Amino acid sequence: MPKSIAHNFFSRKVLAPIAVAALAWSLLSCSGNKASLTPPTVPNIAGAWEFVAISSNGPVTGIEVALTEGQTLVNAVDVPDGQIAASSTQIAYVSINPNSTNPINITGFGGPCGPVTSVNGLGPGSVTAPNAQMTFTFTENGTVFNVYGTLSGDGQSMLNGTYTQSGNTCAADPGGTITGMVVPKLTGTYIGPLCPLSASSCADPADFTDNATATLSESGGTLSLSLVLSGTDNAALSLSGPVTGNAFSVQGTFQGQLLNYYGYYEVHSNVQSLYIVNASNPAAPAYAGTLAVPPPN
Repeated sequence: MPKSIAHNFFSRKVLAPIAVAALAWSLLSCSGNKASLTPPTVPNIAGAWEFVAISSNGPVTGIEVALTEGQTLVNAVDVPDGQIAASSTQIAYVSINPNSTNPINITGFGGPCGPVTSVNGLGPGSVTAPNAQMTFTFTENGTVFNVYGTLSGDGQSMLNGTYTQSGNTCAADPGGTITGMVVPKLTGTYIGPLCPLSASSCADPADFTDNATATLSESGGTLSLSLVLSGTDNAALSLSGPVTGNAFSVQGTFQGQLLNYYGYYEVHSNVQSLYIVNASNPAAPAYAGTLAVPPPN
């Protein structure tokens, strides 16, 4: 209340206590409003993600990630801090042909930026709230890319993303558009022909002489794969290894020999499928077969 108007109604003796009381109420009221305007909660987006990068040059890359998020202590409780990352063992790259007429779209592991190295990773990156900016870097075989997108309202996908190279070291992929989404755990039973365990590669359909049944289960970022073979090999194997998004790497032994397989899960033409590569020789991984969920009886 302006002073000139106050003097028209109250004396100074009456005005002063009222003014003090009004000021106190105002401060309490403002304090209450501030307490009620709590900042948005930082979402927990740690888990299995697949980002699909579509290069302006044409290549399409699946970026398979076991995403981690940092924690901070608030009122003695650990809550997400919005800082996201993935180490070299928590990320994998697959090359995808979206126009493929084969039972699955993947064409190989490693991505378009070669040669394939162990210099991979994701981060630093950050999110602050749903429907807000999501940013991170990823390193593909030594080439660094910067990503800018929007985290969806439910925290389950990244929308309207773009990515650009930092350093222009990969001619095959200068950057383009990118989207991402949380993917479910790998599970289920898949069947189909598989290249024999002792074969280094299979080129002709007649070469895939093992009939395979693969049963998958995932827990704590580790995939367990039970493989039953009949045909050239009559064996039951247990393999396990890390999962990164829709990709995995599993190891086991057969007749004293180490086995290493890469795999990729995809729903293509409404069929859940697994693309399997024999990576026992990491320098020359060889296609081993595609397995699919059997149709219902």
